[in-house]
Amino acid sequence: MKKLFWIWALVSVLLIAFAGTSMAGKTALEEVYSAKTIVVSTDANYAPQSFLNDKGKLEGFDISVAKEVAKRLGVKVKFITPDWDLITAGKWGKRWDISIGSMTPTAERKHALLFTLPYYSSPAQFAIHKDNSSVKTLADLAGKRIGIATETTNERYLRKDLSIEDVKIVYQNWEPGKLITYPTDANHIEDLSLGDGLRLDAIFTSRQTLAEAIRAGCGKGCPLKMLGEPTYYEPLSFALDKSRADSQTLVDKLNEVIKSMYDDGTLVKLSEKFYGTNLIPTL
Repeated sequence: MKKLFWIWALVSVLLIAFAGTSMAGKTALEEVYSAKTIVVSTDANYAPQSFLNDKGKLEGFDISVAKEVAKRLGVKVKFITPDWDLITAGKWGKRWDISIGSMTPTAERKHALLFTLPYYSSPAQFAIHKDNSSVKTLADLAGKRIGIATETTNERYLRKDLSIEDVKIVYQNWEPGKLITYPTDANHIEDLSLGDGLRLDAIFTSRQTLAEAIRAGCGKGCPLKMLGEPTYYEPLSFALDKSRADSQTLVDKLNEVIKSMYDDGTLVKLSEKFYGTNLIPTL
């Protein structure tokens, strides 16, 4: 009996070890298929890319793209909304599989993240309060207080520390007086809306975010106006955790999905639906 017990104990240990090795050997793509769900991180306060509608459910361009990606993978989609700086830092610990949140694949972020092909592009835009009459050109923003979302490419641009592959960055020849950072773009839009020069003199975000804020009224009126032309256009991609083993398998599959959505016109239709224009780059 004692010998039989030890045999069964040894067999059990070997089976557990084999199962663990089998799980550890799965690629990121295989883990998504095994879970039958892809967990997507995004922003719940970033209209029209992603936002909570009147029913408390996520809606927007990025949300629709994520749902279509899951559909084409044949899995369900689950959304979570961690802080942006946690997403860009990498080392997600498999808490989510992918970020579909309008992220630019900068040289700095590539130290921690992997990126897919771009799925759309975004123009960067300044805005001022509509009551302002002294700021007429971008150069007039020299020495002004400018609101910016933290850890974004727009912040890097104003700090003159932005690097995007295949994108020529031309910086302004003036310096802001002070950059005031916020958790999200919605926060600095709200502060500028409070009054001209009250908390901010200007803000810097994506043109489509400003357009949506002005259209939707920022909750209670949105007395803002865009200033000048976009300073640069940035490609936007899905992001994955570089520290996760065999993540390239998932990147490759997602690139196939992006290409299929480009080829059949799905991305263009979604861009026109949420932005009123075609922001989809040629692949």
